Amino acid sequence: MSDHILLVDDEQEMRKLLRVCLAPYSYVLDEASNGEEALDKIMAGSYDLILLDIMMPEVDGFELLKTLRDHLDNQIPVILLTALGDTERVVEGLKLGADDYMVKPFEPKERGGQQNG
Repeated sequence: MSDHILLVDDEQEMRKLLRVCLAPYSYVLDEASNGEEALDKIMAGSYDLILLDIMMPEVDGFELLKTLRDHLDNQIPVILLTALGDTERVVEGLKLGADDYMVKPFEPKERGGQQNG
């Protein structure tokens, strides 16, 4: 059985890039374009990992992470995807319960994507 990943990002191009990067690994990938949609999917499904953008309209990634850790499944690993690479924001995300973070923009091979040679 493949790992089930929820990708939450309001930017369609970022979701497309990550979909392409993850395709060779046969993950089951669900997508949400905002925090509310993600919350609905989390409540209805079962995920092994959540890739979560911080800067989204309405319900941002920090709010969704706090809800997840305080009220829902506390065990799902969460990796934050953020254009906010400053230390304060990264520490805030980790204190809220994120397991790791990736600063955008990033190269797919930075985090174990396909490499040539």
